Amino acid sequence: MSRTLRIFLAALGVIAVACHRQPPVQKQPPVRKQPPVQKQPPVQKQPPAQTQPPVERQPDVRPEVKKDTTGLVVIRDASVVVFFRDTAPNVLASARGRTFDLQKTEERQDLRTAIRRERERWRSRKPRDYRFLLRVGCFCPGTRGWLLMEVRSGEPLRAWDRTGRSVPLTDWNTLSIDGLYANLEHAAEKDGHVQIAFDRRLHFPTYIGTSAARVPDAWGIFEARALTPLRARRLPVTKTR
Repeated sequence: MSRTLRIFLAALGVIAVACHRQPPVQKQPPVRKQPPVQKQPPVQKQPPAQTQPPVERQPDVRPEVKKDTTGLVVIRDASVVVFFRDTAPNVLASARGRTFDLQKTEERQDLRTAIRRERERWRSRKPRDYRFLLRVGCFCPGTRGWLLMEVRSGEPLRAWDRTGRSVPLTDWNTLSIDGLYANLEHAAEKDGHVQIAFDRRLHFPTYIGTSAARVPDAWGIFEARALTPLRARRLPVTKTR
C-alpha cells in the first residue's frame, strides 16, 4: 500500500470517530431543598364555663321602684278656693247695665261720659292692693273659667284657677281693674255695641260685653266680682339701741 493511500485512510478514520461522538450532557442545577414546615402547637380547648345556678326569688319580696320627682313643680294654694264661692251665674242678662249702640253718635258720647264718670269714682275709692274674681271670653278661644286675680300697686301680681293652682299672667285674660277700664275705653272708640254694668260701691266694671260693627264673630265678654281689699304688708321693725 502506498504512502498516499495510508494517509487517506487514516484521515477517513479520524472523521468517522468525530462523527460518532455524543454531545456533552448539560448538567441540571442542583435542586434547593425547602425548609421544613414548622408544625403549629395544638390549640388547647377552653374548659366549659360553669353556669351559675338561678337565683331563687322570694315570692313575698317586691322590687322597690323610686320615682324621680325633681322635675315636677306643683304650686297650689288651697286657701284661695273659698274665693270662688261667688261665681254663680248672673240672674238676668237684662240686669247687666245698659247697651250702647255706638253707630249712633249720641250714644257713643254717652258711653264716653259714663266711662269717665265711673273711672274717676273708682280712682277715688280703689284700694292699693286687692283681689277679685275675673272671667274673660271671646269668640276665639271661647269663654275661660273664673280666675282669682291678685293686684299689687295697680299691677297684676298672681292668678289662680278655682282649684288653687297658679296660672301664668297674660295680656288678655289676666287683667287689673284699670286694665278693664283701658279695654272699655278702647271699645268705646272701635266697637259697634257695648253693654256695661258697674259696681255701685267701688265703681269698677262688673260686666263688659263688646261686639264689632261689621264682624259678627268679633265679640268679647269681661266679668268681675267679689273685689276684696288686701292689707298692706308690714315691714319688720328693727330695734335700735
